[in-house]
Parts: sequence; structure tokens; C-alpha cells
Amino acid sequence: MKIGFYNLQGGTGKTTIAANMAYYISDVVKTVFVDCDIYGGNSALFFNMESVPETINGYLNGEYTVGEIIHEYENLSVIVSDPTPGAFDTDLDVEKLVDLLNQLEEKYDVIILDLPPNITEGNILFSNEELSCKMIVVGEDSIPGIGGTLKTLELLDALNIQVIGTIINKDRKIVDYEDVIDNVISILPYDEEVEEQWIKGEPIVKKKSHFGKELSFLIEELLEAYIQKDLATLRAIEIAKEFKSHIMGEEEEEEEKDQSL
Repeated sequence: MKIGFYNLQGGTGKTTIAANMAYYISDVVKTVFVDCDIYGGNSALFFNMESVPETINGYLNGEYTVGEIIHEYENLSVIVSDPTPGAFDTDLDVEKLVDLLNQLEEKYDVIILDLPPNITEGNILFSNEELSCKMIVVGEDSIPGIGGTLKTLELLDALNIQVIGTIINKDRKIVDYEDVIDNVISILPYDEEVEEQWIKGEPIVKKKSHFGKELSFLIEELLEAYIQKDLATLRAIEIAKEFKSHIMGEEEEEEEKDQSL
């Protein structure tokens, strides 16, 4: 299954939450984190992979294969984007990007997508029918932030993209967002220690800070309510398909025997 983290507005903390969630659940299910922000992604800093040349940009430019751009961070597989100005030399081929993600789905139980803010022609969101991705919207506690989150939810609804819920990040009790935003699944506090994880390259869910604890509680709830349930359903479907294929194969063999007689 694919879970995307998105907001039209940049700077809401979606990379922080997506990367931490991917890291946390990688101990439970086979997980890959993919930085889809081709031109402005910074996940390479989060995972201490700034000098890694095998990025999603290199794959899109035909320089590396799928296998070559997958890196390991403890139990988590990671595909980062180019954090340098060289990223602007990337030719964004959305079909190739969607094909990459579909290939990953054959190998991993969960694909966490860190999606770029804003929306332009050719954006991967317009490929949702092929992408088949559920979305978590990450907003921030500010008046512009809530406005951007509402616009994001309207956009996803117009594109017929299923939204799991909205996370309000950097909560400082500025806006009564629960009065205007439906399905708020978590409220995460503003925490200065969040910045330290980018310096140290260590996920904050490893720490016992207020933010780290709240994020861990959220991820546990998502694991139970969505991820494990959906994975069980998908596996049941695959087993049913294999069983049907096996039965159909036996029936065809019987028909061939009857015809030979």
C-alpha cells in the first residue's frame, strides 16, 4: 500500500512526519520511504545521505536502476532526492516515476511518499488512478497554514484521492482549527528538538520528547487502524487470486484431457 504526505503549502513538517513514520513502522512491516520532491526535497539531510549520488533524480535521468537508488537506514529502505542545485537538471517523467513506485509495491508492504508542495501541470497527484495512493495531509498551526490545509483538502477531494486524515503540526494554540477542519487525526506540539534531528540525522521518534511521544502514539494508531488491516486485506486478495488461478489451471488441464480422449 502507498501512503502519501502532502500539503499545497511548504514548511508544514510533512517530511519530518513522513520520514519518522516510515522509520517507526519499518520495524513492523517492510517499508520504503520515497522522496518525490524532485526539485526541493531534503530527506537526504534527514538520513545523512547528502553525498549519495544514487538518487531518484539520477533514476529519472536514466543514470541508475531502481535497485541502485534504494539505500538502507537500519530496517528502513530509503530513496532520497538530490539535495543540491543539480536537482534542477532533472527531467521529471511522471510516467517513469509512477512506474518506479508500482515496482516498489511488488517488493514492499508499505511505501511512504513525501510529496512536493504546490501543484503544477504534470504533478504526480494527477496520476492518482495509476498511483492508487491514500493521503495524509500535514498542516501547521497558523492562520495561513489552516487556510492552505483547507485548500489542500478541497483539491484532493476534487481529484478523488482518499484522505486518511489531517495532522496539525507545530501546535502553539494559535488557531481553533478543529472548528474548521474535519477528521483531525493528531495534533503534534511545537518542539525545538525537532530541529536537532536534522542536524544529527536521527529520527525524533527515538527520543522521549513530547513531540516524539505524540508522534509514536499516532503511528501506533495508524498501524492498527489502517496499515495492518489493509495489508491483511491485500494479502487475502492475493491468496484468493492464486487459489483461483490454481483452480482454473486444474480445470483447463481436465478439459485438455477430455479433449484428448
